[in-house]
Amino acid sequence: MTENIDFKGYTILIVDDNPTNLGVVVSYLEAYHFDIIVARSGKNALKRMQYAQPDIILMDVMMPGIDGFETCRRLKAHQATQDVPIIFMTALTSTEDKLKGFEVGGVDYVTKPIQQEELLARVTTHLRIRDLTQRLQKTNADKDKFFSILAHDLKGPFLPVLGVAELLPKMADKLTPDDIRQMGDVIYKSARNVYNLLENLLQWSRLQMGVMVYEPSQLNLQQIGQQNVDLLASNAAIKGVLVQNNIPPDVWVFADVAMLNTVFRNLISNALKFTTLGRQVTIGMRKGEDTNGRIGEDANEQPRNIADSPPCLIEVTVSDTGVGMTEEVRQSLFKLGQHHSTLGTASEEGTGLGLIICQEMMNKSGGQIWVESILGKGTTVRFTVLGLETQNI
Repeated sequence: MTENIDFKGYTILIVDDNPTNLGVVVSYLEAYHFDIIVARSGKNALKRMQYAQPDIILMDVMMPGIDGFETCRRLKAHQATQDVPIIFMTALTSTEDKLKGFEVGGVDYVTKPIQQEELLARVTTHLRIRDLTQRLQKTNADKDKFFSILAHDLKGPFLPVLGVAELLPKMADKLTPDDIRQMGDVIYKSARNVYNLLENLLQWSRLQMGVMVYEPSQLNLQQIGQQNVDLLASNAAIKGVLVQNNIPPDVWVFADVAMLNTVFRNLISNALKFTTLGRQVTIGMRKGEDTNGRIGEDANEQPRNIADSPPCLIEVTVSDTGVGMTEEVRQSLFKLGQHHSTLGTASEEGTGLGLIICQEMMNKSGGQIWVESILGKGTTVRFTVLGLETQNI
């Protein structure tokens, strides 16, 4: 059942003072490509855990000095090691000994002499349980962060609406047409912010539930970019910002049209938000071979080599000459738990989710997105899509 399973990347700490038992177990598990760490005593195991973080521990019970039960108890007492599953390997078969193993924090046991297939089955089971638990914990943590952002962003836009709505009936007889226009503008901007937030929330939820399916097709990159420039033309005109689309007309890509539109719309909107009167936002692109081997970064900003990517990768850029940002803010842009929704140059408010949604869409489509910025000089956001060589890019 487990013959074809490859456990490469998983680490097991095996604690046993008997070199024969140790050798048999190590040899068997290494055949499945586990990374193995060995300790010959409980004391040695505790030292090893200061420098290594195994995914699971196989612990002999009867050892000189600190026995397996006491070693387990000490590991469970520390936050760094308390969640590592421990399976006891023991010749003790009484119910009392088994219960003691569970009481000190063990998750399972195998009896000696060790049956190798049984050992592998138990290890596999507890690794799956551990992985599912970690995913559930991350999902719950992300959910808590998400609702924290939601509460913050929903509360902000409603406050001015409530304030102005309260003043209107009380001051209706005293208001001038200019006053009414100003109050109407406040209500519109706040309502628009709520709408943008709900739109982002809908996209976010569809991504999380897997409802938004990636359906790529051949698309003209210049046309997609221009559609979004035209869509946001009124925003640019109000701020007196020129949006320049420098993508050549003959560039074709293989991408999902809805996702590509969402990414363009978010990035152009952000660029306009942080660009002052009379300045410029520029949309550009370059082919993979022009990126000097650095075609993108993931959420942890690990550079990739051009050799790891499709031969016709397109890097799209949306650059502004606006206010820029600090390195601290840049590093936190794609982290859901670190909410940054900075006011724009005309006091525009954001939802704090736009870039995170763009990153989700890039991940889903196999692309990457990253940000470069200099405080006071501007920001460039780059993302990658697959180009089509057949269109003479």
